[in-house]
Amino acid sequence: MSITVAVVGAGRMGSVIARRLPPDTKKIIIDTVPAKASELAEAVGGFWSVLPEQARDADLIALVVPAAAVREILEKLQVFVKKGAVILNMATTVLIDPATAAKRPEIFMVDAKIVGHAASMSRGEPGIVVVKSENAEVLSLIKNQLQGFADVVQGDADRVQAVNTIGSSEGIKAAVAVRKQLRTMDIPDAWIDVVIRSVCAGTMKAFTENDLGGFALELAKKLESEGQ
Repeated sequence: MSITVAVVGAGRMGSVIARRLPPDTKKIIIDTVPAKASELAEAVGGFWSVLPEQARDADLIALVVPAAAVREILEKLQVFVKKGAVILNMATTVLIDPATAAKRPEIFMVDAKIVGHAASMSRGEPGIVVVKSENAEVLSLIKNQLQGFADVVQGDADRVQAVNTIGSSEGIKAAVAVRKQLRTMDIPDAWIDVVIRSVCAGTMKAFTENDLGGFALELAKKLESEGQ
C-alpha cells in the first residue's frame, strides 16, 4: 500500500525528516516560504505547497514548526485531515493540548520528539525518535516511515527536551572551557576551533563507540570512578 507523508516545516529538522523517509513514500513538503518548500521537495522527489490543506490525504503528517505555531497549525490540520491519519507534533518544547486532540478522536495526534542535533543528523549522525503512544498500529506506521533514524521507540517524549538540553549545555561548557584554557597558552583561534570540532567531538564519539585510545580510556575510567 502506498503511503503519503506530509512534512509541515522545511527547516533544518524538517529537512532531516524528509530526507530519511523511504524512497517509495509519496512526500508532500509544506512551508510558508515557497523557496524552502520547493527546494526540499525537489531534493526528496516530492511535491510542495504553502498550504496546510495539501496534507488532507496524508497518512502521516510530521509537524516540524516553531513551538509558537504548533497550536494554530494543529487546529487547522484537524479540520480537514482524513480519518485515521496520524499527526506527529515534533516541536521539542511544546506538547499537544488534550482539548485540541479531543475535537477529532478519529485521528491520532501524537507527541514525537527527536533526541539529536539537526545539523549533526544532516551530516549523517544518528537520531532517536521518541513517540508518546502505545497504539501498536500508530507505532508501526511511524517506525516504517522514519526507519532512516537510528531508532523509533515508544516512550516519554516529554523528557526529550531535558535530555537534549543537558547534552547541549554540557557540550557548550566543554567547548568554552577548552577555548579558555588554550587561549591562556596563546594558541591561535583557528587551531582552537579544530581542537573543539575534531579532537573534542571526535573523542566524545569514540567514547560512545568504545573506541578510545589507551590514555583517553584510562582517563574515562578515572572520571567515572570519581563520579564525574
